[in-house]
Amino acid sequence: MGNFRVGLSLSLMVLLMVAMTILEGAIAADYTVGEDYGWDVPPNNSSDFYSRWGSRYEFKVGDVAIFNWTGNHTIARVPNKADFDECNRNAAAIFVRGESGASARVNLNTEGINYFICAIGTHCEQGQKVAFNVKSDASSAPKQHPTVVAISILLSALAIFLLAH
Repeated sequence: MGNFRVGLSLSLMVLLMVAMTILEGAIAADYTVGEDYGWDVPPNNSSDFYSRWGSRYEFKVGDVAIFNWTGNHTIARVPNKADFDECNRNAAAIFVRGESGASARVNLNTEGINYFICAIGTHCEQGQKVAFNVKSDASSAPKQHPTVVAISILLSALAIFLLAH
């Protein structure tokens, strides 16, 4: 009976390692643009506010950018860096337009740099624009997603319990 439990526990641990490898690369992450500040004209018209925010993360295909705002804003995609730098509203495809208290989820499904601006007034020129460098390889996956950690702890505890009894 003891050999059966050891074999079962070892099998469970191997299954755990395979599941963690698969899940870690498969779980998409949600990113709230601008954190608590949200999607708005940056404080003090700081033109690098959103680029500094975005540089802290590694985005991958399947991740979601959450835009929260007060006031009147848009989320508009522009096709390239030149249109992004120039705040070219004519090249913008507006995803979402909304007033105070709006929120939108934008799926980052395209590998490469995804450019977004606010097309209202001079908001973009004042720094309300963000670029996501989206990668498709598993090496850009977020570090230890909380769901993966919870599952691994649970399965590890189960394996230890089975070994001990």
